[in-house]
Amino acid sequence: MKLPFVYMLCLLSCLTTKGQTKFVESWIYSDVSLSRGAQTQSVKSMVDTGCSFCVIDSAYATETFKIKDNDYTIKGYRKKINYIVLDSLRFCGTTYHKVYCMVLDLSGKFIDYAPRFIIGGNILIRGAWKFDLANNSIEPYDIKRKPTGNVIHWNYYPKKKAVNTIRLKGHIGTQKVGFLFDTGSRYCKLPQDFDAGPTETVRKESANEAHRLQMEDAELTRNVHFKIGKYEFTHDFFNGQQDDGFLNAYSFGGNAIILNYKRQTLEIILEK
Repeated sequence: MKLPFVYMLCLLSCLTTKGQTKFVESWIYSDVSLSRGAQTQSVKSMVDTGCSFCVIDSAYATETFKIKDNDYTIKGYRKKINYIVLDSLRFCGTTYHKVYCMVLDLSGKFIDYAPRFIIGGNILIRGAWKFDLANNSIEPYDIKRKPTGNVIHWNYYPKKKAVNTIRLKGHIGTQKVGFLFDTGSRYCKLPQDFDAGPTETVRKESANEAHRLQMEDAELTRNVHFKIGKYEFTHDFFNGQQDDGFLNAYSFGGNAIILNYKRQTLEIILEK
């Protein structure tokens, strides 16, 4: 069964749980406030540039907002997807109204990881954001400010259902590579069947829409040198299963990152 691109990205990149029992260093978190009807709740959320929309775990939605199955609105692309509309969402000091949220059984499939709520592209696309990787946090940034650090320009992924998805053009050696910049991705991944050098087999955790969290063998290439624009970086990559590779928030040496959706720039602030 094929899933729409946005849905697949969300499921592949977002491992979640009911109670935030495990902290993942490669993910960015933020406290948000959600309101629907008379209910208002604060929840630690993951910030995910790879999700086109905000996401709420179905169990959490039921527990917090007393939502029943017949309260969901169903919207379909090639697969029917449940969603709700929050009255408001407060994130990084700004309140957003009438926020569309996909409802997925995240806790049932992904067990031990990440938040009950995910900040997706329908919020992020409205501004500019500074990712403070040293403190694993995010803050709003002046969208009109001209970049002063190392600047990488991006293109939006050319699919109507994922217009917020950030695609970077890069190189590994002499080979051109497309990367999706996905802060919801736990691991960096190479494109499918891409040879970046010697691999080793390691055990890692994995989950998807069909299988609960489990351990699996995976091929890992260490210390891959890659180039985005005129800047060079080194990171470990797992073999991927899509035409594009994946870069997470920590792909650029752990430096602070400014993401400006209006300018379509990713600015890397190097430590002095």
